[in-house]
Amino acid sequence: MTTASPIRLLFDLPVTDVTRSRITYAFRVFAAIYNYRVVDEANPETRIVFYGGPASPSDGPNSLRVPARYAPRRPNSPTASLSKVRFAGEDFYLFHGLDPSTGRPDWLGEIFEWLSASYERDIAIRDSVGRIPDSELIFHHAGVPTWKPQAALQMAWLEHSLRKADSEEALPKAPSPVSEAEHLVICSHDVDFYFTNRRSALLRLIKNLGISWLIYKSASYFKSNFRMIGKLLGGERVGDYLPPLLARMEQFGCRSTFFVVAVHQHRRDPNYALAEIAPQIKDAADRGFSVELHGSYTSIIEKRALKAEAQYLQGLTGKKTLGSRQHWGRFDEQEKLFQAIEEAGLLFDSSLGFLDTVGFRNGACFAFPPYNFKTEEPYNFLEIPMVIMDGSLVELSRTSGVDPQTLAERVLSESRRRGWGGISILWHNPVETLSVPREINQVFWKCAEDRQQFHERWVSTDQFLAMSLPRYQNAGLLKQIRIDTETPVIAG
Repeated sequence: MTTASPIRLLFDLPVTDVTRSRITYAFRVFAAIYNYRVVDEANPETRIVFYGGPASPSDGPNSLRVPARYAPRRPNSPTASLSKVRFAGEDFYLFHGLDPSTGRPDWLGEIFEWLSASYERDIAIRDSVGRIPDSELIFHHAGVPTWKPQAALQMAWLEHSLRKADSEEALPKAPSPVSEAEHLVICSHDVDFYFTNRRSALLRLIKNLGISWLIYKSASYFKSNFRMIGKLLGGERVGDYLPPLLARMEQFGCRSTFFVVAVHQHRRDPNYALAEIAPQIKDAADRGFSVELHGSYTSIIEKRALKAEAQYLQGLTGKKTLGSRQHWGRFDEQEKLFQAIEEAGLLFDSSLGFLDTVGFRNGACFAFPPYNFKTEEPYNFLEIPMVIMDGSLVELSRTSGVDPQTLAERVLSESRRRGWGGISILWHNPVETLSVPREINQVFWKCAEDRQQFHERWVSTDQFLAMSLPRYQNAGLLKQIRIDTETPVIAG
């Protein structure tokens, strides 16, 4: 790991306490991603970022002034229309426009807007499940490509300006925290169905026959599920996929994270009781895979039960539950989700993603601590963006007519270009066609095969946290977290 360079933020004009907190948050996340150590006192090597104020003869060669254009949005006020500007061959979508005197954006204000998704706080429409539909997000309304990580692009432009390379437009890539990989992908599997008895397996396969025509419109999915019915009736344990999946992932030299639902309290929760799959998940944990919480269908919106569910899972595995992802991606507000994560004492969440498309919902191709609007400070956990989900890939490929392999590679390629990753991909069951058609599962294995040519590692959440936490702590984030040996835990 390369040594972190010192960097300092100074406010060169009066700002409100709220603006100061939000700009400082954006600055610290930028520092974490680009390997800076945030300091309070400067030395000759320290880069100084002034927020606001006119250029001064005393500005040194290591200093940069960021135009102070950010202003907190009032509740229920309409989201400002985005302005599109071009830099280094990329389109940037700005909430606060360019400073007329310098031609620069307020990079830190823009980073805050994207990471906090503050505009989502005013969206009142929910789908039948209780979630914000993709169609209500700013990407749809402003024509922003979901596969372009706008927060990461702003960081790259800021880094370019810090390097004083104004003669040639460029977007420098953020450096990896580990020498053995340039890009980190957190591979994950939500255990939404598992073989417990032949009756439940048969019901699932019959349901899939309907899904194949009504939702996926896939003849291959229909045929494969019809064949699996025959295998099930012939005595095979269809849906008992963890043993072959673990073996194949080990052959690839990868580890991943399994999210399991701890309680079954709603018809949309998985078919299993946690105790029924305990041997399989314990085997996964013993072999170096992570087992974390899949928050149940009612755990956020109705019951705020995430803490109790995390404790139940911990009692079964004997290992502290470090993180979660919501079943069905079901939460109605980011703030409500984050409050539940904090109350449960978790170290990460990986619920933020799209329902019907792929890409970067908060503009981030990296993990970041979310922002707490109630306390005006960052939360003490990481959000690991879920940038590709197998089911969303089916829907996007069907509606766009674009090959799913092309869609997946476009997202991964953008993340590789901008930095070192910290993104999550989700395939529920890539060894059987229980969740998605075979051609979608083939995308998973093709990307796994290709990862080495990009110096990319597919890791579990445990591995990722151990690799990356020092970056965030150097920037003054996640200060209450420490790493015990190879397992990240909450201090105290």
